[in-house]
Amino acid sequence: MQITTWFIAREDEAKAIASIVTTEEHDPEEWPNIELPLIEMELMALFATLRGSEDLTVPSSQGEPFVFDEDSGLLVIRVSDALIQALAQVAPGKQASLVEAWAGHMDSDYAPEELLEQLEDLAAFARDAVQRRSPVLSLSTF
Repeated sequence: MQITTWFIAREDEAKAIASIVTTEEHDPEEWPNIELPLIEMELMALFATLRGSEDLTVPSSQGEPFVFDEDSGLLVIRVSDALIQALAQVAPGKQASLVEAWAGHMDSDYAPEELLEQLEDLAAFARDAVQRRSPVLSLSTF
C-alpha cells in the first residue's frame, strides 16, 4: 500500500525527510506536513481538474527524485509548483464543483464528502506553503 506525505520543506532537507522512514533519525513533525490517502493517479486527476484539462498524464511532481530506493520502497520528490499554486488558489465557494469534476476524472471509491475534505485540507496546506515561499516535498513509501 502506498503512503504519501507532503512536507513544506527545502530541497536540501530531502535526505532528512527520507530518514523518517529509513533510520528514524528525524520525525515527521519537524516540518509542516499532510498525509494523503491519495495515490498518484488521483493526484494527477486532481491536477487535471484544477487546470481545467482532460489530460490526465501530467504528474503531480516535478524534476528528478531527490531520493529513490526501490529496495526500501521509498521516494522523495518535489511536488509540482504549478499544482501547489493551483491548490492554493482554490476558493471555498468553488470546492464542491471542483470535487464533482475531480471525481469524474477518476475511478475511485471515495465519497464526494471525502474528496471535499481532502481538497479543503490540500488547499489549506498549499496556501501555507505559498505563504512561506517554500517548496513542497513528497515522501512516498510503496
